[in-house]
Amino acid sequence: MSAMDKLFRLDGKVALVAGGYGGIGEAVCRGLANAGAKIAIAGHNEARAIACARAIAAEGYETLPVAFEATSVADTERMVNEAAAHFGRLDILVNCVGLNREEKAEEVTEEMFDYVYEVNLKSAMFQAQAAARHMIRQGEGGKQIHLGSVRSTLALRGRGYAAYCAAKGGLITLCKQLSAEWAPHRINVNVIAPTFIRTEQVGAMLRDPEFSAKLVERIPLGRIGEPDEVMSAALFLASPASDFITGHTLSLDGGLTATQ
Repeated sequence: MSAMDKLFRLDGKVALVAGGYGGIGEAVCRGLANAGAKIAIAGHNEARAIACARAIAAEGYETLPVAFEATSVADTERMVNEAAAHFGRLDILVNCVGLNREEKAEEVTEEMFDYVYEVNLKSAMFQAQAAARHMIRQGEGGKQIHLGSVRSTLALRGRGYAAYCAAKGGLITLCKQLSAEWAPHRINVNVIAPTFIRTEQVGAMLRDPEFSAKLVERIPLGRIGEPDEVMSAALFLASPASDFITGHTLSLDGGLTATQ
């Protein structure tokens, strides 16, 4: 194995990608699999998890689909344990679970605020906890990567993003604390914070010419991101190349947060 392979290969590692069948999640799964990892693909839609796992397995990689409800702590723990039991270990967690439900601040309901918080922040905590228990037991360290957003640090004028910004902002500080607590176990915990990425989830917004033009105007590199660019960042943070990076938020935004 070359020196470069030692930095970026994941042979013998097991990765759990929660939210692993969406535009970003599937790209992450394929990238980690290409680097040598075995992949557990988790999400609330069992049929989509199975379809994604089968498609990647057909290319010669080891996969496991696992369905779970992100707002349930018990089901989250069951899912993580199932993935670890199937492969015999767990080395990498990539949490791509997230959603937004827009409500103007003066109209935010308790029900929707709680739902956005539970999916984006509470779920991250208990995915991380369940994965860390296996990593600590194994005694070989581990990598945890959570998908945040530029909204983790920036507001957005004209949109009802109070619940989403609060949850994604909390995710950054949560991961700093987890990185500090688990550093003695050599578990690295980091956040990737993208701007808009070209996925089905935000397709309608990006197809709005006025919105898209204003968005791109704010990004110094003059375009939005692609799922494979999130994958590349996740691969780096999951690999030995990032062993001395923890508690960090990597802005994947074409320079937006550098200029806003």
